Amino acid sequence: MKESPELAVVIPTIGRPILIQTLQSLIGADDFERLEIIVVGQLADAGVLAAVKGLCAEHKNIRHLDVAFAQGDSSRKKNAGWQAAKSDLVAFIDDDVVVARDWPENIRSAFQQAAVGLASGPALVPDELPLMARLAGSALASKAAGYVAQRYLAGDARPREIRWSGLIGCNMAYRREVLERLGGFDPHFWPGEEMIAAFRATRLGHKLVFQPGAILYHYPRGSFTRFCRQIFTYGATRIRLMRAGVDFEPTTIIPAIGLLGLLALGIVALFSSWGGYLLLISAVHYAVADLFFTLAKYRATRRSVDLLIFFIIPIMHACYGLAEWVELLRPGRDFSEAKHEQ
Repeated sequence: MKESPELAVVIPTIGRPILIQTLQSLIGADDFERLEIIVVGQLADAGVLAAVKGLCAEHKNIRHLDVAFAQGDSSRKKNAGWQAAKSDLVAFIDDDVVVARDWPENIRSAFQQAAVGLASGPALVPDELPLMARLAGSALASKAAGYVAQRYLAGDARPREIRWSGLIGCNMAYRREVLERLGGFDPHFWPGEEMIAAFRATRLGHKLVFQPGAILYHYPRGSFTRFCRQIFTYGATRIRLMRAGVDFEPTTIIPAIGLLGLLALGIVALFSSWGGYLLLISAVHYAVADLFFTLAKYRATRRSVDLLIFFIIPIMHACYGLAEWVELLRPGRDFSEAKHEQ
């Protein structure tokens, strides 16, 4: 490369075949020659390894760091990537995404103001995915997901400053100086290292900007079990974040309180008809709210299939709330992606 790269793109990976699709999308993006792409992780699949080696040989701005770590794997891979990068702007994306053609330009544009230290953009679920994956994406992008729904929605709005909790880890970028000031991503806080880093960065005075135009498409595994595990991880991570001292956000514990309330009413209902009535009333109220969230999503998309999230939303809330209680009572469980991909 004759010029210094304008943006480094670090891809921590566990070697999934879709990594090749991620790299091909970057190769096809605008200003690809101004990117510095660093794949970080061991590639056990011989086919994936051969394909990555071929792309590295063909494109001198693609590198592969063959590393693995016993603990804090994702955090340490991110750190190895940004420390090896030459650019002053470093983006981090997952190994199962496809970036939009103008993604590099749009994620860079979020840093026009010197006060902006980190940025994030939306992760959309493609229409061609299996039904369960699409429903999972629709549920996460519905009002039932609260403020985090904005992470999964495209929009024409201008870049806007957001709280640390609005960042999404599969589509984020930092100024190098901010990463240096933080000491990188905390390998002891994993998964969820990107959230604690965003919190600490904003506490240091750096602005976090959400750039709606910096779109990438996420290709998650589409099974019901995978969705439940994903939401369970989110819930457990929220408690870990609270334990680490992040700002308390009351809405994030509603699922846990709701589960406790239903359990209490269920027990009371065994001994009192009033408990049964209260349980029924609570269930009806929740069903009405669920229907409201479902219809709001349908009005926004006009896709009949999105009406099915009526059945997905309760599962999402239950998994999140249950995970919060599990993490409170039995802290420190391993929810790492690599563990479940073996």
